[in-house]
Amino acid sequence: MAEDPQLTDLANHLAARRTAILERWRRAVETDPRLTSASALTRTQFYDHIPAVLDALDNWLRSEPPSERAQAEQEQKETAAEHGFHRWHHGYDQTEVMREWSHLYFCLIDELDDYASAAGGPETSSMRVARRIVARCFSDGVIESAARYSRLQQIEAAERVRDLEQAVAQVEEMELRRAEMWREAAHDLRGNLGVVKNVTAALNYKDAPEPMRAEFLQILEKSVASLHALLDDMVVLSRLEAGHERRDIATIDVAALLKELCAGFQAAARERGLFLHVEGPSALIVEGDAVKIRRIAQNLLLNAIKYTEKGGVRIKWTDFDADGLQKWALIVQDTGPGFEST
Repeated sequence: MAEDPQLTDLANHLAARRTAILERWRRAVETDPRLTSASALTRTQFYDHIPAVLDALDNWLRSEPPSERAQAEQEQKETAAEHGFHRWHHGYDQTEVMREWSHLYFCLIDELDDYASAAGGPETSSMRVARRIVARCFSDGVIESAARYSRLQQIEAAERVRDLEQAVAQVEEMELRRAEMWREAAHDLRGNLGVVKNVTAALNYKDAPEPMRAEFLQILEKSVASLHALLDDMVVLSRLEAGHERRDIATIDVAALLKELCAGFQAAARERGLFLHVEGPSALIVEGDAVKIRRIAQNLLLNAIKYTEKGGVRIKWTDFDADGLQKWALIVQDTGPGFEST
């Protein structure tokens, strides 16, 4: 079957008017108060796949055999789907995508009307075919753009649900850990109070010999010190949870701070039959929060000594260069059993 001369002539007319059609469409979108996302796009980004859509329409108008028209229709659908992806990527909502398609459709209808008016006479069967082709082209375009946009929204929603589920799981895990920390703190507090209570009762025993009273006083002193440290830790934990903990950054000699701290732990290590080796430069000037650094190092040493049954503990501090930045590290090693993996 031969090509329709009028459809071919119309296709040539639309091809010649391509730039004017695109500009008319852009102005229609710019003046639509309900379309705001387009203002953030460059001209090339705005046109995106629409020139290819018009190419597919051109092929459709020129194609007479059904096989060629089917191919042109499929090309148009694929291009329209890609246009929907492009608009989603640039933050359009689905209503904006549909309104843009609507403006483009009416721009082409105006071109068909102008072409028919210039030709004069009653509307021919070829023009009626052309109008159906344009309508079919743009209905398919709207459907394919909307379908691609909808699939992308579903994928994005599924990803958000997964992210939310992971966040909820992390919060639940944190709540369990926090509950366990408070349970352990309460257990330690109760244990220390029990020791204080028993020692106080023993000290009230008038017939207790002096060596025993001296030993009880030493136990009482240690228990009170342990209670003080435990309460400090609980206050810090409550401040952290409330978001009230602040850092007090200053220039400090962290080596002097750590040496003083380790000297105070030597007796505790000896009592457990452990060594406590200290290694590091005699002076190490850094920017940091002295109170928090001391607290962290103290907790690490307490745990290392507490859970090490034989051998001992090594504490080391050093400075190093990382990507052009000067940093320092605190290393605490012990010969204890470590922690089981979970």
